[in-house]
Amino acid sequence: MKISVVIPVYNEEKHITQCIDALIHNTRRPDEILLADGGSSDRTLMLASKFSEVTILDNPRKTAAAGRNVGIRHAKGDIIAFTDGDCIVEKNWLEEIEKAFIKYELDGLGGKVTTAPFENKYEKYWGTLAWKVIMSFGDDAYQVKEKKLNDAFVTANCAYSRKLLKRIKGFDLWFANNAEDVDLCWRALDQKAKLMYIPSVVIKAHSVTTLKGIKQKSFRNGVSSSKLQKRYGKWFNYDINIYKMWVQNFVGLFTKKPEAKLNLIEITWHLLGKYYGSIKAHVINI
Repeated sequence: MKISVVIPVYNEEKHITQCIDALIHNTRRPDEILLADGGSSDRTLMLASKFSEVTILDNPRKTAAAGRNVGIRHAKGDIIAFTDGDCIVEKNWLEEIEKAFIKYELDGLGGKVTTAPFENKYEKYWGTLAWKVIMSFGDDAYQVKEKKLNDAFVTANCAYSRKLLKRIKGFDLWFANNAEDVDLCWRALDQKAKLMYIPSVVIKAHSVTTLKGIKQKSFRNGVSSSKLQKRYGKWFNYDINIYKMWVQNFVGLFTKKPEAKLNLIEITWHLLGKYYGSIKAHVINI
């Protein structure tokens, strides 16, 4: 059984060396590492090219969905594992992926995402929000059977059989950088694929380190919400809880509630993303 690792990248010079180094020093070495570059203007390609194990591919469409599809088209492995350029896989990552595929006769799996050491308060805030609040990762393996956001596999840490990915035609380019991984997982379920969450498949993820980065991520999550609604939900969706949270954190500014300011910024940009996504996807998601 061969395993290909696909990593879409764009300006990842900060972490790409550590990312690749962790892969090639795994207890089970990857059969190939495919780096799909979306036009990096920093030192990402120079640093990646120092590793003879890495094949660099061009991703002219630049989006994460397109980059992963480029990797899928070139991959020779029976299993295609996905991670990101700012992630560090555990030393037994590929070994655990292979064991799970064989033991459970899987079509795909998702693993546990933990946080890498925080650089500053912004990375701590977003890392905690993304991987411990929005998503949560337990310690027990289970089969994924329903289309639930918290059960969907994130492409920072997942793997699918090449056969399945070919059958469902890879990632949907319409999603671009917005919930393309959730959509792929849910379409796999529609095809009766056997999917499992495997907590022993672990990576450490870095997060954004600036306020601008938090705004961009929150906006993208809002757009993702609207796109998923278009594909899987109803035409109209209204979430009163998000507005209650906005008001609570606005009040929290005056009562000096910890992180009220960051929460308010995050919620505001998430709402803006939902509104923008509604226009693009022709739904009402407010």
